Amino acid sequence: MKRRMVYPDVLRALSCVAVVFLSTSMASGSIGVSGLLTWAAPMFVMLSGMFFLDSGWYISSRDMAQKYGLRVLISYIVWGVIAMVVNELTGGVLSGILSGSTFYLNFLFVMIILYAFSPMMRIFTRSAQPRELWYFVLLGFVIGCVYPFFQIQLGTTRMVDYALMGVGYLAVFVAGWYLRTAFLTRKQVRIFYLLGGACLILTLRGIWLGASAFSSDPALMIISPDAVLIAIALFLVVKNTLAGTRLPVKVLRPISRLAQLSFGIYLIHPILLAVICFVLNLYGIVLPKAVFVILVSIVLLVVSGLLTFLLRKIPKVGRYIA
Repeated sequence: MKRRMVYPDVLRALSCVAVVFLSTSMASGSIGVSGLLTWAAPMFVMLSGMFFLDSGWYISSRDMAQKYGLRVLISYIVWGVIAMVVNELTGGVLSGILSGSTFYLNFLFVMIILYAFSPMMRIFTRSAQPRELWYFVLLGFVIGCVYPFFQIQLGTTRMVDYALMGVGYLAVFVAGWYLRTAFLTRKQVRIFYLLGGACLILTLRGIWLGASAFSSDPALMIISPDAVLIAIALFLVVKNTLAGTRLPVKVLRPISRLAQLSFGIYLIHPILLAVICFVLNLYGIVLPKAVFVILVSIVLLVVSGLLTFLLRKIPKVGRYIA
């Protein structure tokens, strides 16, 4: 029996927590804190890439479309409608705290495109050598992440720059498989750690580049150079730390459970956040930013996780909406 890898569940659980804290920090107006958490978006993409590009895990195009593509599409429609209704009932609170009533669901469109490309990309990853994988990731990072990002900051963005972002998405997707399979030297790992650590400091974009440098659009978060480098460094830290380590069942079980519920938590928590903000505004309750972020994030994680668990109990339908 093949032993289950632990570090992907740990990374997925960490990313789930980071996404919730990212939403609450954006709602509180803490731009600097929000910038520190944007690594969660590219991390989710890399975690998908490390499995979907595994040639040893065969899945037909039909199964890919039905099992994953259809699930994401239905989730987008269902929660998009719910988001618009909640936004209308709360007087536009959801748009106010997240810059668009359904904008956070744009991430699902990115994933549908990556799922569609994965059968072709799997052919490449099956035969590619580590150096060829690294070349693809590096080239995609430069032309699909770095270049469009600075074009956006300079205000000189053209349509072709947005098209190049597609290359960036694929590069981040392939990076997950590369980091899973490549045997990196200590020097290479240290370089990634150094770059990630430097970006962790510089990613306080609301402070060092001004508020305009922080994008709240998940589609742009994925290819933000600093977010990608932080995600890569964190990926390697967790992978190398847990390599050959057997976590106690009492520790592993809640981590695994949170990882399994992460998709539903991502879909549900912004809706609940809008309701909480509406109630607080209605009664004129003002909480300190730090208290709001920590307290509300914990509530969102618990309630969203519970709702996800219950929704998945619905026969046939549950797995498609949570």
